[in-house]
Amino acid sequence: MGVISHLIKIGFPNNCITCNDSLLRNEKFICSNCFFYIPKGESIISNKTEISSLLGNQQSLIGGGHLFNFDKDGKTQQLLHELKYNSNLQLGTFLGELIGAEFKSQLQEVDYVIPVPLHKKKLYERGYNQSEILSNGINNVIEKKILTNNLVRIRYTETQTKKNKLERLENIKNAFEVNNPKELEGKTILLIDDVITTGSTLVECIYGLKSVKEIKLIVLVLAKAVY
Repeated sequence: MGVISHLIKIGFPNNCITCNDSLLRNEKFICSNCFFYIPKGESIISNKTEISSLLGNQQSLIGGGHLFNFDKDGKTQQLLHELKYNSNLQLGTFLGELIGAEFKSQLQEVDYVIPVPLHKKKLYERGYNQSEILSNGINNVIEKKILTNNLVRIRYTETQTKKNKLERLENIKNAFEVNNPKELEGKTILLIDDVITTGSTLVECIYGLKSVKEIKLIVLVLAKAVY
């Protein structure tokens, strides 16, 4: 490392996203202390998890899990906002790698990874799909092909944030469809989203995949919110 690079590293250290303390050499984005206090989710893929309960009795669903619990105004919210609204794509890839590492042993049968798609207008507005960024990180660990052009969002929808459960269901209704069902026939698909609240978006994704014969689905999300 050159003198100038060394001075820059001293003057502008890498800081923890959630507490702003300097990171140690073996830390990345989140310091060990903050990571310890992030509320953890269910690290098991099962049809008896909280995620699976939110998604209802779906015949194609093997199970679901989540890495973190959402803590309003807390560390998980900081991470999500940094990814979703501050365009910290490197953080998103890192968080995806955490998901991949946590669930790796349970994902051996996965054929494809599909991030929950954004409508092309929303994708243009934001510039990226945060679920796809997470999927890239997961793929760094489990090395499964990511599909972004088969399951597509065909309706532009308003944000779900301030809507109640019924409004969310109506807002997202019939928003997804499959371009090439045959590509997914008989396959095990890992469906990825950043956060789940009522489950309405993921339920509609699963509904959009209903035309695919003998499909099996695993759903993983970065964080589960309390509604």
